[in-house]
Amino acid sequence: MQSRGKRARSRTLSVAGARQAVSLFLILAGVGLWAQTPLAVAAPKAARARVVADALGFEGTPYLYGGTERSGMDCSGLVFRSYRMAVGLSVPRTVRELFDFCEPIAEDKLQPGDLVFFNTTGPIAHVGIYAGEGLFINAASEGNPTGVIESSLSDPYWRHAFAGAGRLIPPAEYLGVLVSLALGPSLGSTSLARGVSGSLLVAYPLFGLEPGLELRPEYDGILGVTRVTADFSLGFGKKFRVFMGPALTLGDPVLNVDGVSRYYVAGGGFAATMGAVWTPITFRAAGEDWGVYAEFVLEGYGARADEPRDSYADMAAGMRAGVGIRCRLGF
Repeated sequence: MQSRGKRARSRTLSVAGARQAVSLFLILAGVGLWAQTPLAVAAPKAARARVVADALGFEGTPYLYGGTERSGMDCSGLVFRSYRMAVGLSVPRTVRELFDFCEPIAEDKLQPGDLVFFNTTGPIAHVGIYAGEGLFINAASEGNPTGVIESSLSDPYWRHAFAGAGRLIPPAEYLGVLVSLALGPSLGSTSLARGVSGSLLVAYPLFGLEPGLELRPEYDGILGVTRVTADFSLGFGKKFRVFMGPALTLGDPVLNVDGVSRYYVAGGGFAATMGAVWTPITFRAAGEDWGVYAEFVLEGYGARADEPRDSYADMAAGMRAGVGIRCRLGF
């Protein structure tokens, strides 16, 4: 019995070593990703809303080359004044300087408060503030009407002249709230709904990635335990992310296989829980980003040393899949 226990502990240590190696890789993947947009603000979503509201407040102001006042302003003057009022920080005064100063982004990444640039009277000669829904606010020097107006990126003139987009303050995507019911297949189980899990994720988008920290409470009805994990999460855009971290398990995990109880020990360490989440469907409702996701989770449960070998039961205990709905709240 003692020799068998040593072999079981050896296998456990080997698995733990592999899991720790994977966890170290994910940590290193997140190190060095820290970057910052030109302007740092505490609440990007609120700041962006203020920028757009202040810019709209100038609507109807006549065009005046070099102007930054309500009596008259030009396109870069509108950006300068709106940002100064909204966040209390100064930005470059000319279109070209703004273009070089801001963080370049793709058009499909535009959020309210970002900048849009155009080749009108010359290369990078005009700038506007994106307001959402394909609209932007700008101080037009030509056309009917002129002055501070709201225009559409889909207008043929602006579509032809579009030269790029830029970001001055961080995106409004800091907090994601995930609520799910695990309805996917549960290996070794005759029950379709294995349990309930949730997630509170705080992430920071950097270079197309989203490193963050996640709190995941879950109830596993098959094993009869409640588990809370604190994970390191790394997202690859909004569609896919991976996570792993230590876990606190409340209760003794027991799996019933053909009427026979099989007892497990909840593993610890940084990689006690790991998994992946794929969100193929995203949509907006009530002003927020929502998504339908599928997840696969590997839990660090190991059979007790006195249990006979049963790989299928161990897979059933340690693996689960599910689907759910998440809401991403920006601040």
